[in-house]
Amino acid sequence: MKRHVLGATTAGLVALSLITAGCGSSDSGKTDTANNAGAASSAPQESASAKPVTLELFQYSPEMTDAMHQMAEQYHKENPNVTINVTINQDNYYPLLKTKINAGEVPDIFMTGAYNDNKTYQDYSYDLTNEPFMANIADSAKTGVTLDGKVLGYPLILQSYSFIYNKKLFADAGIKELPKTFSELEAAAKQLQAKGITPFTNGYKEWWVLEQTITPILASAGGDYAQTYADINAGKKKLSDIKELVNLFPLIDLTLKYSSGKPLETDFNTSVSDFAQGKAAILHQGSWAEDAIRKINPTIDIGFLPHPVGEDGSKAGLMVDSNIVYRVNKDSKNLKETLKFFNWLTTSEYGKNFVPKVVKQISTIKDAPFPDSQLAKDTSEYLKNGKTYPWVKGYYPDGYEQQGGQILQQYVGGVTDKDKTVAQLDSTWAKLAKAAQ
Repeated sequence: MKRHVLGATTAGLVALSLITAGCGSSDSGKTDTANNAGAASSAPQESASAKPVTLELFQYSPEMTDAMHQMAEQYHKENPNVTINVTINQDNYYPLLKTKINAGEVPDIFMTGAYNDNKTYQDYSYDLTNEPFMANIADSAKTGVTLDGKVLGYPLILQSYSFIYNKKLFADAGIKELPKTFSELEAAAKQLQAKGITPFTNGYKEWWVLEQTITPILASAGGDYAQTYADINAGKKKLSDIKELVNLFPLIDLTLKYSSGKPLETDFNTSVSDFAQGKAAILHQGSWAEDAIRKINPTIDIGFLPHPVGEDGSKAGLMVDSNIVYRVNKDSKNLKETLKFFNWLTTSEYGKNFVPKVVKQISTIKDAPFPDSQLAKDTSEYLKNGKTYPWVKGYYPDGYEQQGGQILQQYVGGVTDKDKTVAQLDSTWAKLAKAAQ
């Protein structure tokens, strides 16, 4: 297998933050390091080595900071010779990761997205296919981490996103049917506005929030996603050849028309706060936001709208996927201890409860409990009886997620119009796809 140097500077990306924002918050640029070496041993397990070992774990998703500290401390209690040094970064994660890799300082465990990131990081990822603990992971969650028949990542969380709505405010406005089309969404916005309720709060200061408006639109095209995006990456077609792409603009325009404030100055925390306090009825976010919402308003009654993607209500659905992936450094000097940690994370009682009860999201472990959260329950209901879509951003070329979101920020700011935005989305894709070859 050819080992390649990862292009942190590819196509001028060095000044940009190449992070995946399947989940995130606006702890912009925050780097948090937790060293839990001081915890006491209460129930030590058999160790892969009796020697003191420090596992370096590098990831984004700062909303998981407290949970990761707790987990690392618990593991040290049970394995006193092992310290898990957790480092969390958000805005600059991917450039930092690539710098570490290119410097030969690959962390023992590092986080990426799924799908195309399997190719990007295949030279550094341990093949988990035959690890016994992977049998405890739901098969559906392994799809996004499998490349050429090899399971190259550990899918940690099943996440979902769409428009989150305030059920009380919808009831106050007399909205009895959840909108499934753009026209129905606008009608609901007018009903809310007529009652003095601001329909949308838009955290468009975050490029990843805008990027997440693209993905449902593209996913609604259906078909063979892998082939479609392989053709686009090969230059056989353009992104704009997906006819559904134009539906992106009326959606964004609608959220801007029926909102207040300054969307490009509104970050994740502000939009979540506005929503939690009832200052707006609809928030484009995911299951990862519920904990932050409930810290402000513990009793708020919320749910997911079926995400409208045009005027065909039958295509409205929920974005559901496992895009938070841990990768094991295949050349780690601590490989045995790292695999032992993942076995513990998957099979121990604490490990099985970690995602649903500490992170408060849906675990990919088959026999893990279900989290006590409204959005998780909504997700489960959609999976049983509704329409769901995969996160097709996993097929984007490296760097497109962020640059696509930034292009849309220019549209929101009035710097570009629809035609120029489409042209930029096409040309940026072509540039990044070529750089990735």
